[in-house]
Amino acid sequence: MLLADPIKTEYGYVSGTMIGDAGQKVRTYRGIPYASPPLGELRWQPPQPAMPWQGIRECTAYSAVTPQLIGFGPTTPLAQSEDCLYLNVVTPAQKASEDLPVMVFMHGGGFTGGHGNEKLFNSARLARHGVVLVTVNMRLEALGLFCHPLLSRESSIGVSGNYIFLDMIAALKWVQQNIAAFGGDPDNVTIFGESGGGAKVAILMASPLAKGLFQRAILESAWNPPDGAMSGASLKYMEQFGERLFAKLGIAKEAHPLKAARALPVQQILEANAALCREENVLIGIWDEAVDGWVLPDKALNILSSDKYNAVPFIAGGNLGEITDDSSILFLPHMIPLYVEMFKGAEKTKTKAYAYIFNRVPDGRKKAGLKSAPHGMELYYVFGDYDNTSGWWNRPPPPRSGNTSPAPAPFVAFDPELSAIDKKVSEEMMAMWAHFAKTGNPSVKDLIYWPAWDKATDKYLYIDEPLQVKLGFSGIKKK
Repeated sequence: MLLADPIKTEYGYVSGTMIGDAGQKVRTYRGIPYASPPLGELRWQPPQPAMPWQGIRECTAYSAVTPQLIGFGPTTPLAQSEDCLYLNVVTPAQKASEDLPVMVFMHGGGFTGGHGNEKLFNSARLARHGVVLVTVNMRLEALGLFCHPLLSRESSIGVSGNYIFLDMIAALKWVQQNIAAFGGDPDNVTIFGESGGGAKVAILMASPLAKGLFQRAILESAWNPPDGAMSGASLKYMEQFGERLFAKLGIAKEAHPLKAARALPVQQILEANAALCREENVLIGIWDEAVDGWVLPDKALNILSSDKYNAVPFIAGGNLGEITDDSSILFLPHMIPLYVEMFKGAEKTKTKAYAYIFNRVPDGRKKAGLKSAPHGMELYYVFGDYDNTSGWWNRPPPPRSGNTSPAPAPFVAFDPELSAIDKKVSEEMMAMWAHFAKTGNPSVKDLIYWPAWDKATDKYLYIDEPLQVKLGFSGIKKK
């Protein structure tokens, strides 16, 4: 059966459009609903099934993104709305029967900002390596993680919060039900993400609710606020913070506080949350995963370092500048110890895990004084942006962690002087990521043998030109 518009999903027919380089076009479908809009009474509720539609839904434009006060890297302003539970699909399949591996990307931005609609993330070039690519939007911050005793009392499970992860689980269930129609294999799904997206992947690996929904995972620079340690917070603690936010909003003493809260404009909630965080001297991203006994039966790191996690082969790594240079946009000294704890869980379950360090810096950035790859730089290479097709290389630098001072000169927008070497490194990364998605092993014949991590050798792949296997992953730290 040839893959042709319209494509039938469980909720209705969708049509898309073609993108990509000349002679290498792929199909893309933007703004496919995977759950009902979480509006009104559905604010702070687990995602509900999408509403079926009649006729053909034209999926050629991105959806609105979840409301947020902090943006992370959008090249153009996008509409914001609580009606945000949509995903995008990019497929190179010519036939629905191809059973291509599926890669589902969770965007970064902590648990506070960002979105899956970036042109960079919806890459024809990565898909051309033989994968069906899915990017997901989900609720964030005070919409995606809000806890309150009244919400917990209202729930049949007796918990609240963690809606961000329930949204992602709903998206993965959509993939299970629908991706075959786009030429993908629902039994071969890789979840991957960067920064906060890497943390989202880790939480899904730890959650029993996500069991069986994916077969592999890739964590790039995994980080989640406030301490980045995947430690989470108790449900009671998060409920207490929710009570303080209701007081800040002036609705705590209403006859029906939840009804009053659900009637408030979302901007008022986000601004009150930001003000409360400033008063309490915490990050705006204070909203953390709740250890609720349902989505998470224990702290994520405790689960990931045990034999209780969703044991699948995984890749974990980061960029050299994040670990060795505290002047970087985001300094992540905890990241290597976090991964080593995860590798302990892999050893207990006899699961293959692969470590890497990325350190490709284009010539223009080197000339400006950038010595090693900073937070987020691997994304250009993972998604094949070796010629600035996305415009991301010229975007304003993201906010720096812990302060509001301007980014140092190497991070400002200017010509990165991309070269054939950048294209080579990018093609190599896409080949390894796609081969891992296909087989669970990132080694590519005639390119590189990438050994699995083990405590005795502590080997990792150093990604630059040339690719190198090195020793001493667990010892990488600030010099």
